[in-house]
Amino acid sequence: MPRQETVIGAVPSELSAELRKVWAYVKKEFLIEKSYTFAYLFSILSVCTTITTYFFIDRLFGRQITSDLASFDTSYFAYVLVGNAFFAYVGTAIGGIAGGIGSEQTRGTLEVLLGTPTRLWVLLLAVAIWNTLYASIEVVLYFFVGAVGFDVSFSRINWSTLACFLALVIIVFNSMGLIEAAWTLVFKRGTVAAWAFNGLSALLGGVFFPVTVLPGWLQQIAEWNPLTHAIRGLQMGIYQGTAITGLAYEAGMLGLFCVVLVPLAVFSWSWGLRHAKVEGSLCLH
Repeated sequence: MPRQETVIGAVPSELSAELRKVWAYVKKEFLIEKSYTFAYLFSILSVCTTITTYFFIDRLFGRQITSDLASFDTSYFAYVLVGNAFFAYVGTAIGGIAGGIGSEQTRGTLEVLLGTPTRLWVLLLAVAIWNTLYASIEVVLYFFVGAVGFDVSFSRINWSTLACFLALVIIVFNSMGLIEAAWTLVFKRGTVAAWAFNGLSALLGGVFFPVTVLPGWLQQIAEWNPLTHAIRGLQMGIYQGTAITGLAYEAGMLGLFCVVLVPLAVFSWSWGLRHAKVEGSLCLH
């Protein structure tokens, strides 16, 4: 019996140690990011510039609510504000994770980190948490500037719908980011592919305009883009206050992507890591 109590009591302690490693990684990334003050200010300026650009595009067309925007019951400016805000999760996951892993390789810290008793899931969790936090700050900035500077109303937000879709978005796109990072780990390339994928995904995913403006054949292709369902669900949950039960199709499609992409991400990363160890490419100079 005492032995059993010791084992049971040791589990929280072991988990706590792993979580401290995650916190240490996130803190390290925060301190690195904080040291680049100009880059931080440039990010804020970039968000403000993007929002202002779409504001004047909206004014150019007289702030009309077209038939394609009618289902969202909002103006084009408000629509594209949300689309651009949540696209931050895609950008930081696809490209951001690979960029972080590439930086660790270049600095030689990836090999050192993997040489410690740190479990693989701890490293992956730490990278995903940091990217999610970074993207969330950008999303909050979009909403703050939109509400305070341009009088966009978010009073109808259904918070449970928003939370559900955020969780699905984070899981789906971080999984895709890990797959792309594994590719980078093996082939030392991936940034250009990530940039191209992000652009195509945004174009077909309803970030800049509703998918319904696309030709019919492109709309069919867009249905296989997880971003399409993410943006649609988020727009309806934010501006219409739609409950999750009213967005079962969009949530179900994102759930299907989770079921496929999570195991594929774990397999891809494990394969890429084994390959890099064999090739001796964990450290690049």
